[in-house]
Amino acid sequence: MTEAESSQQRLGVVDGSSPTNTRQFRFVLDEQATVQLDDLVVCRQRLASGEDVAHYGIVVEQSGVIEGAELPSDTPLIAITKTMPGVISRLADVLILRSDPELWLAPIPGAEIVPARGRERELALFVDRMEQQLPVGLDQSGQPVFADFSYINGEQGAHVSISGISGVAAKTSYALHLLYTILESPRGRALLGPGATGARAIAFNVKGEDLMHLDRPNRKFTEQERARWQLLGVDDPQPFRSVRFFAPPAPGHSDQLVPQTASRPDAHVYGWTPESFIRRGLLRFCFTDGDERQTQVGFVEQVVRAELARHAYPLEGVEGAVVICDEPHTSSHTFERIVAARADARPAGSGTPVRDYQDLLDFLIGRLELDLEEGGGHSSWTGRTQAGTVMAFLRRLMALSPRLGHLIRTGVHEVELQTSLTVVDIHSLHDAAQRFVVGALVARIFDDKQASGREPLRFVMLDELNKYAPRQGQGPLRELFVDIAQRGRSLGVLLIGCQQSSATVAEPVVRQPALKVCGRLDASEAADYRFLTPELRERASRFLPGTMVLDQPLVPAPLPIRFPFPPYATNSSDRLPGEFDVVERDAAFRSLQ
Repeated sequence: MTEAESSQQRLGVVDGSSPTNTRQFRFVLDEQATVQLDDLVVCRQRLASGEDVAHYGIVVEQSGVIEGAELPSDTPLIAITKTMPGVISRLADVLILRSDPELWLAPIPGAEIVPARGRERELALFVDRMEQQLPVGLDQSGQPVFADFSYINGEQGAHVSISGISGVAAKTSYALHLLYTILESPRGRALLGPGATGARAIAFNVKGEDLMHLDRPNRKFTEQERARWQLLGVDDPQPFRSVRFFAPPAPGHSDQLVPQTASRPDAHVYGWTPESFIRRGLLRFCFTDGDERQTQVGFVEQVVRAELARHAYPLEGVEGAVVICDEPHTSSHTFERIVAARADARPAGSGTPVRDYQDLLDFLIGRLELDLEEGGGHSSWTGRTQAGTVMAFLRRLMALSPRLGHLIRTGVHEVELQTSLTVVDIHSLHDAAQRFVVGALVARIFDDKQASGREPLRFVMLDELNKYAPRQGQGPLRELFVDIAQRGRSLGVLLIGCQQSSATVAEPVVRQPALKVCGRLDASEAADYRFLTPELRERASRFLPGTMVLDQPLVPAPLPIRFPFPPYATNSSDRLPGEFDVVERDAAFRSLQ
């Protein structure tokens, strides 16, 4: 840069009245200069060796003072009437992001400050160090901010943690933005490489039916927002193209499967057959409370789970049903070996047929009560535990019948990840049923990946993560997410988790993610986010929706970012009217007949 160009662009000079160091400095703004928070700047100095050093930084705070004013009443005399001598001084605090070359030197007082633009902006944000550049948002100036995809896909790091106040922080909106960028944008699919066609994501819809219309255009989408997407490399933003929607069966419809959703009658109905429930050991996700897992009730569950698998045979003529016989089909008591030994189908008369959850519950009540009456005649089903523990186990199973019993029956199909994005609706389910569904689906994804390798990738997007992986207690669901946080990187299972407060989530689940994002925070909890600078902790309590803070490994300071309004509908009221509304009207009409 020539001296003339530097003078024309100059914002000010490094303040010589206060100390500078290798982490931050302050500069005095020129009279006509304007700078905002989050602007990127650079200053240079020449060493005695003749080598030039550039310091890149981000503006984190501003202040002003009138030099010469001793009393408040001096201010108008100096600034307005100019009847007193004094100088207006404006100051900006800068956090140093990078020095190039990497020398630990403080900026020299009096050095000129200029905006970091073009190539210099890329150096300030370490874009030159990112081998896999994924656009993740826009900065204060409307320019794209990149993250290194290798810290998301598991090559160098994995997982994304998003925190913020419910309804204000736009956590789910940003998580969808990331998934859209990865799965739908040309840049994202290029970064996925040969595994792009097989990459899959599952998103759990936990609030209303907000995510059940991602394949519909958003009627509020404007040309201005389209231009913002184009800055991120998406020339023609459209709704999600490869997506399927699943909803639970509506209770009370025994003969016909009807999705329990008001605005998406064409959603696929999901559930688990008794055979799948038993062979996958899903009974453990009926007992997800940490307190129960630390008691003998958890032990009874483990014993019953294994015994069900030992004694269950496929029921002849009824797909997905089982018949539970007195004679086990294997002598092993290890669950993994039990399910590895396939049993031949048997007729209904050979034992107790089980076609739904209620059949299973009736069988277990009879079998366990018989065990207690005979004083150990069938002790293998209870592990010789006391009667009070066995009855507590049965009480829990009976309480679950109206909560998740309709999910376990013949005639239903499990969720299959056949499209790039699969949306599973759980918002209408009881909390216990929600935990069951999340556990059953995520466990299967995790288990399948252990047998197939890291590619193609699997993304799991889940809000209210604190409900499934709480900070305190134990349980199979919490252990599953801790395992994913610690080993998911090597298996290609990547978690995009959202929570109101990271302090309520199991520590490994919020510590392991390479990318940490937060929106608006509760002022009382902002101190828990140690990756934020003091200035951002204070600002985060005043963020508007759409403003996030991104912390990533390559950039030594968190960056405020914004993301464009989505081209896809994020709730039923935002979707663009079309032929789907006819389907809804027809479904509503049939329901009245």
